[in-house]
Amino acid sequence: MPMRAEIRQATYQDAEAIATVHVISWQAAYQGIMPEQFLKELSVEARAATWQKSLTTGKLSVSVAYIGETIAGWIAFGACRDVDKDASWAEVEALYVSPEFWRHGIGERLSDSARQLLRAAGYSNVALWVLSENRRATAFYEGIGFARDDASKVIQIGGVSLTEIRYCCSLRG
Repeated sequence: MPMRAEIRQATYQDAEAIATVHVISWQAAYQGIMPEQFLKELSVEARAATWQKSLTTGKLSVSVAYIGETIAGWIAFGACRDVDKDASWAEVEALYVSPEFWRHGIGERLSDSARQLLRAAGYSNVALWVLSENRRATAFYEGIGFARDDASKVIQIGGVSLTEIRYCCSLRG
């Protein structure tokens, strides 16, 4: 059942809450995909420091979804970093929702909001990368209109090689 979440642009003061969602969602979503010890050692403090820098530079757009006073999720997006995509392409770099708010429409609201902002900024398409083993995420993105293309890459996280696959969506009409 969808929850009523408000969406707004993230501020420097949101860094700790964003980091908290980042860490707890990784620990829940990537259990069995990433090494257990790596997930256990994730630090809200370290992530908060990184987010403070990111939110200060303004190179990336970040929106948060909040319910009452609680940040339930966030999305980071901007120009696409993929060398095979031109300037008409945007990228969702990350989208995370606190596990307690999964399956309540918050991720979809964040994605819809980001796509509206990207469309208004003149982008025609949006891409994102997702771990191939993250079935919950692939099903989510397929359910909101993204389609897998043929691109994949191997990344290293926690000393393990993981495959990411790319999903794309048109921002037109």
